[in-house]
Amino acid sequence: MSPALAERPQELSLAETDLAKLKEHGQTRQIAKGEALWTEGTLPDTLWHVESGKVNMVITSAEGKDSIVHYCTRAQTICLAAAISGKPMPCSAVAATDLTLVAIPRRRFLDIFKALPSFARGIMEQMAGQVCDSHRLSAMTATTVRERLADLLGRLHRDFDGRSLPFTRQELANMTGTTVESAIRTLSEWEKEGVIETHRGTITVRQPAALESLAA
Repeated sequence: MSPALAERPQELSLAETDLAKLKEHGQTRQIAKGEALWTEGTLPDTLWHVESGKVNMVITSAEGKDSIVHYCTRAQTICLAAAISGKPMPCSAVAATDLTLVAIPRRRFLDIFKALPSFARGIMEQMAGQVCDSHRLSAMTATTVRERLADLLGRLHRDFDGRSLPFTRQELANMTGTTVESAIRTLSEWEKEGVIETHRGTITVRQPAALESLAA
């Protein structure tokens, strides 16, 4: 998967000068697909800002099953609440693609807020959206797999501004708390109906209104 495909179009857009200033507070890091940035329970000492690629936040159950609870992509900062509060990370962060990141020591966080107000504003907007998403996902736990999957695809379709979604069937299954077999079965039905179109590692929504109806 190319880094461009994993970029989120509706993003915090930093001017080149601001991005250069951000890098002055940290350093650019390259992380290979499959590598962990941190594991669950780690104390945060770094603020990670994504330049390109996609990161999945994963929680592992007592039975050893992984669930993707969130993701971050281009121009987003990872696990803000934990990084700000200093509390142990509630999940692991795994590179879903090759990554380019800006790694900033946590102790410099307030300096960044003072130096880059546009970055600070974007961080607050990102956190607000994550809180709303968390509340909606909590409400969705009592719904069916089809409803959860329709809600997720509809949300991702809006997030990526109608572009192809860089998520595998396994990732979608993890994000909706179901088996990959159930996800594949449901997605195959929707593809036959023309609601979505799937390719290797990506999904394109063709009928967003149909997904909205299914989620409701």
